[in-house]
Formats: sequence, C-alpha cells, structure tokens
Amino acid sequence: MSPEREIEVSVVFPCLNEERTIGACIREARRALEQAGEVGEVVVADNGSTDRSREIARAEGARVVDVPDRGYGNALCSGFEESRGRFLVFLDSDLSYDPAHIPRFVEELRKGADLVMGSRFRGTIHEGAMPSLHRYLGTPVMTRLVNLFFGSAISDVNCGMRGLSRYAFRRLGLRSGGMELASEMILKAASLGLRIVEVPTDLRKDQRGRRPHLRSLRDGWRHLRYMLLFSPNWLFVVPGIALTLGGLLVVMAIVLGVSPFFGLLTCLAGLAMTVLGVQTTLLGVATHGFAQLRRLKSRRGRLDRFVGGLTLEKGALLGGLLAAGGTTLLVTAAVRIAQFMRQPGYDAGQLDLPSTKLALLGTTLFVTGVQIVVSSFFLGLFNIEPRGRHPARVVVDGALARAPGAERAPGRDVPREAPSAP
Repeated sequence: MSPEREIEVSVVFPCLNEERTIGACIREARRALEQAGEVGEVVVADNGSTDRSREIARAEGARVVDVPDRGYGNALCSGFEESRGRFLVFLDSDLSYDPAHIPRFVEELRKGADLVMGSRFRGTIHEGAMPSLHRYLGTPVMTRLVNLFFGSAISDVNCGMRGLSRYAFRRLGLRSGGMELASEMILKAASLGLRIVEVPTDLRKDQRGRRPHLRSLRDGWRHLRYMLLFSPNWLFVVPGIALTLGGLLVVMAIVLGVSPFFGLLTCLAGLAMTVLGVQTTLLGVATHGFAQLRRLKSRRGRLDRFVGGLTLEKGALLGGLLAAGGTTLLVTAAVRIAQFMRQPGYDAGQLDLPSTKLALLGTTLFVTGVQIVVSSFFLGLFNIEPRGRHPARVVVDGALARAPGAERAPGRDVPREAPSAP
C-alpha cells in the first residue's frame, strides 16, 4: 500500500454479496491504475455481505469499509469518506463496467472537471447488458427530464460508473441513502454550477448470475421523485402560474359576460383554480428561497433573480392592494344585492347574477391578496442574515488558528467542509 500522502486516486466499489465478481473487479481496477501510472487504492464499501465478499476483497489487497446502514447511497458515501484519494472513481461490483476505463475519468478530473459521468450510449452496450425497458424508455426519459429541468447536456443520467473530485464530494453534501443518490449527485452538481463532463463507457452483461439489486419501478420512482423535488420551477412555479392565469381568465370571462354558456359553477371552478395556482406558485418561491438559504444553488436564472428581488414589503404591498380591491368589490356587490332584495316582487332565493359574479371576483382578489401578504412574511424569514458568516478565528497558545472544518481543499480557494444540503 502506498503512503497516504501519495494516494491520488481512490476506486470505490459498493458491495453487497458479490463474492463471484468482487475479486476480478479489484484485480482489473488495480491493473488499470498501474498501467496508467496512477498512485491509488481500491476501497470496497461492504453493505452487510453475508457471503465471502469481504474476505476476498481483503485477500486481493483492497481496503474494506464496513457500512452497517443498508443502501447504495450509504455504501458509496461511507466509501468516499474513508478513502484517501483526491480523485474518486466508483463503479458497480458486478463487472458490468470495465475498470480499464478508470484512467478516462481521472484524466478529465485532472483537467478540472468536478463530476465525470460515464455514458453507455456513447460507448458500447453489449447484448443483454441492459433491459429494453431501461434502454429505450426509462433512461432516455429520465435523461431528457434532467436536461430540461436543469439545463444540462448529459446523454446518460443512470450510468453507474462515475468520477468526482473530493472537493465536489464535500461541496455536494450528499444525503440520499438509496439508489436515488445517483440522481442527487447530478442534480446538485448542475444546481451548484459544478463542471460536469462525460466520457464513453462500455456496459457488459453482469457476471453475478443472480437478480440485480435494482428494482425498476421502485427505484425509478425514487429517482423521479427526487428530481421533481429539486426542480421547483417545474413542480410548483410553472403549474402554479398556469393555474392562476387560467383561473383568472375563467372568472373574468364570466364576470364580463364574454362566455354566456358558463354560469356560477364555472366561475367557482375558476376561483378555485386561481387560489390553488397562487398557493402553488408561492410554494415554488419559498422553495427557491430555501435553496438559496442552504446554498444548494449558485447559478441564478431569471426566476432566481426575480425571486431575489422580492421583499417582504413588496409582497405585502401587492397583497394588500389586491385584498383592498377585493374588499371594495365585495362591498359594492353587497350593496347592489341589498338593493336588489328591496325591489318590488323580489322572491326569496332569487339571485342578482351580475352582483353575484362581482362578489366572486372580489372573493378571488381578496383571498389571493391575503395569501400573498401572509406568504411574504414567511418568505421574509429567508432574508434574515445568520450571525457568523465567516469562520471564527481561534487563539491557540497565543497564535491564531483556523476554525475547525474550514481547512482549504487542494487547488480550491474554498472551504473543504462546504455547507451541506438538507
């Protein structure tokens, strides 16, 4: 084993009962490092194997990290934490990925990439290596959604062979314990503005001779769920604005008599759409504020800049004006309805349709305004600056020392222990 200070590349294998393939994986990985002249190590993050995987890994010269918490994400993150290399490359333990490609990932990391993605679609997919459902539907759809939501240009978001710098690992603050870690890694890297590149990677049929750990429907939903939660524009803002505008158009069309074929029930539906749309949009704005507060994003798009320009005072003023306008319409409608009820020949239960429509419009404006006012005070919490934004200076024996956790990452003028994600 090379001295710790010399290790530059750590190859991490997550492992759960892989005795048939783990030995070959380690041998091929060590051979790839030696042929490329890389000083590195092989780390096996064992996730509770009940077979001989750990014994085989140690016999092949790998460092074995015991990970008691089950899950792909738990295994990988523990392996990263215990590894000693500046560059981290990981791949599955079933021989489906070729360890001989490890130098490709290291080369891109040396050039300054933060996350290096393997791409099976740019490489070779051997016969029987990928189920048709994954190859032609699941992975392409997920890839297009990620590229649409996050503005990336990745061709294969589900590839299980990747590389990242230790700086990027610290910066990402990975939290997922299961298979969704693969999506979390990409989404956070894109949102934080880290540099992502791709290299061609071949996919071979796995050699384990048993059912894989991946479950298509369960794990596919976990990836999609995480993706939606990390893209508030598409989950909240876009649907919210569409609902709001659609609801307002319906209400205004009925109030103004543009559409005589629809009555009060349609107007009530428009009111509900408007209120729901405003609430959904405000949830999206709150999510943006939370992401900025926790430093989950560094790139600021137009919506981020718009949200950043919102203040408690602006929101309270806008909401107050809408609520005041709604109140005025409600009072006007109430006066007109009272006059209608005093007319000769009035029967109980009769409706003054124009005044009732005006009351519905007033209700829409009033409820929307109150929502905006209340939400503005909630969003104002995100603008409260916390105390102690910079690392404290600690005096040790009369000399200044840097606060714990603020050491510098190699080659980066940023703290190694970056703020982690929720």
